[in-house]
Amino acid sequence: MRTGFADLHHAVLKTDLCSYCGACVPACPVDVLSYAKEQPVIDGSCASGCRVCFDVCPENRAGGTVLQDYMADHRPDEERQLVGRLTDPELLARTGSGGLTTGLALYLLESGRVDGVVMTGFGGDSAWEPRPLIATTRGEVIAASGPKYALSPTLSVLDRIAEEGHERVMLVGLPCHIESLRQLQAAQDRLEEGPRRAVRAITHAVGLWCGNNFRTEGTERFISAVGVDPARVTEMGYTRRDGRLEFSVSTPDGSTGTPFGQYLGYLLAGQTAPSCQGCRRWHAAYADVSVGGLDTPGLKWSGFMVQTREGHDLVSGAEAAGYITVQDMSPDERAWLARKNQGSRGFGTPKPLYSKGNQR
Repeated sequence: MRTGFADLHHAVLKTDLCSYCGACVPACPVDVLSYAKEQPVIDGSCASGCRVCFDVCPENRAGGTVLQDYMADHRPDEERQLVGRLTDPELLARTGSGGLTTGLALYLLESGRVDGVVMTGFGGDSAWEPRPLIATTRGEVIAASGPKYALSPTLSVLDRIAEEGHERVMLVGLPCHIESLRQLQAAQDRLEEGPRRAVRAITHAVGLWCGNNFRTEGTERFISAVGVDPARVTEMGYTRRDGRLEFSVSTPDGSTGTPFGQYLGYLLAGQTAPSCQGCRRWHAAYADVSVGGLDTPGLKWSGFMVQTREGHDLVSGAEAAGYITVQDMSPDERAWLARKNQGSRGFGTPKPLYSKGNQR
């Protein structure tokens, strides 16, 4: 039998399927894995018979039973498709859609139901590089909100969750991150103490709808293409100016704004991550709550799906506490999502998105 990393190499890395989710490195029980160029690499020998890195990978094409078993144990009495948004008008004005994920995170954190929120912010080795973080304050949650158009090893923070002593944590991630989490939860008894404690600490998982993702170097190249030296960039983000969304980069000399459509078009033209090109797991089917923007420009509502009992309690609690407001999806919104789901069936989407009786 090959080692887990050998299987990972042949089935995932060699075929450019790695989604850089961040799960395999902290899960390795002999600590011989690290990252290089958005992929895991090995420096040392695997433990005999160990397959943990392969088993927790969302691209291993063997986790379907684990994922469906998890949902069978956690599915609510009624799956719901709704729209929601922040009730705070100042925070809502900052968002691209309804800011529902921010509202859920703030509710859990400020009510004391969690002591940290795993999110993705900017500021890795470079200002434009997404970096996983554990937000512990309202300000940190708000600062990390908003889209990140690049791969992020979100689950690489498992070691930090344990080291920093977090006992209850919410995780926000893409569909691949959520699938890794569920497989880590299934394999937790095979993990070392630190990662095992971290996995057990994650009490809520919010999945973000994902249509595509991009190489981090794509943003760096775009910054150069608009005439800014990437080495001088101190901050980047997405801002609204005169009603339109802009990609903005700042240097010591000031800021430069570019229409967001131009930036996204550049990434779509040649910077799509290979692992994303054939992925059809857009709606995070295994998250407690699955959240995304609806196909209506300027609409200040987030579409979302409540998919587990934990998700039902989370949404109900945040609504009752006044962090979010919730409504039924309109027929047009439901139809749009149904069409999107019909065109995206594949591994990781094992069930129909809609069933009878899903009205709020």
